[in-house]
Amino acid sequence: MSKHFVLENSYKLLLESIGINAEWVFKKSEIPYKTAKKDGISISLEQFIKFMNTLDEVIDDKIIIEYTDIDRVMMFVPPLFAAMCAKDGINCFKTISKYKKLIGPFVLNVNTNNEKISMEFMFDNNNLEIPRFSIISEQVLITNIIRKATGLSIVPTKVASKYEYGHELEKFFGIKPEKCDSNLIEFSLKDAKEPFLTSNNIMWGYLEPELTKRIKELELDESFSAKVRSLLIELIPAGEDGINSVAKEMALSVRSLQRKLANENTTFIKQLNHTKKLLARNYLKDKNISNEEIAFLIGYSDENAFRRAFRNWTGTTPREYRDKYSDIYRA
Repeated sequence: MSKHFVLENSYKLLLESIGINAEWVFKKSEIPYKTAKKDGISISLEQFIKFMNTLDEVIDDKIIIEYTDIDRVMMFVPPLFAAMCAKDGINCFKTISKYKKLIGPFVLNVNTNNEKISMEFMFDNNNLEIPRFSIISEQVLITNIIRKATGLSIVPTKVASKYEYGHELEKFFGIKPEKCDSNLIEFSLKDAKEPFLTSNNIMWGYLEPELTKRIKELELDESFSAKVRSLLIELIPAGEDGINSVAKEMALSVRSLQRKLANENTTFIKQLNHTKKLLARNYLKDKNISNEEIAFLIGYSDENAFRRAFRNWTGTTPREYRDKYSDIYRA
């Protein structure tokens, strides 16, 4: 586990959106936030723990529930867009597990069996305890996500941690949380397989206006390639952009999909890269989304791989593109 991670500027905005004095929280946590750069400030694991413990002092359980309201958090945590674009809870939770390192210095282990899906939060170093605020807010957030995405009042089968839970949290979860040595939340496999409804409805509201406009343009294009690109716009953030996934969604065999694209003098790889470039350029216009997050959102394992791909597509780097876009709007 990395000894440092970036605390993004969006944390300050998120805290202020629920009436918390962010400057005071950072000061008490010994985080010199006034020295933060454009992308945020690098903090140590010790500072992260102090930060979370300080939040636990000033935020009660009722506000934790408000703090993790998905409509609010979506504005400040872009990778959640990818999670809610998943087709169901199983794929959503696996996506959250992948991006967890972007948000905090701990991991989320996801395990499934024939009856349930279980998620456990922990530091790589098991000798350290994750602060109460971190655990409770993550458990509430995950519950909010599956409820929002499915439109159902899903109740976890188990919520547990080393900490006490108040009446507000018990009422929110719909079950009595347990006190034990593990920090986990579980759902029945049946509930985790409920289809997500957000990819075609709520989620598009979080896209840049230009991207929404481009999607509408694609819908007016009668070509098969345009249909593939339109579908990829939904599948890429959900991590399901392989040719097998696209063929399945279009009720075609892979060979038929390839043949139809060949008839239009293109290939699946060309359409995939074209769509990734479209998404990347629009994400880069949002100063609140880091390059690392964009890399994840369009299917790259790290920022370096994304940077190389973007240069191949555009002849410029992500940073140069951001700067150019900012200059245009400052002019």
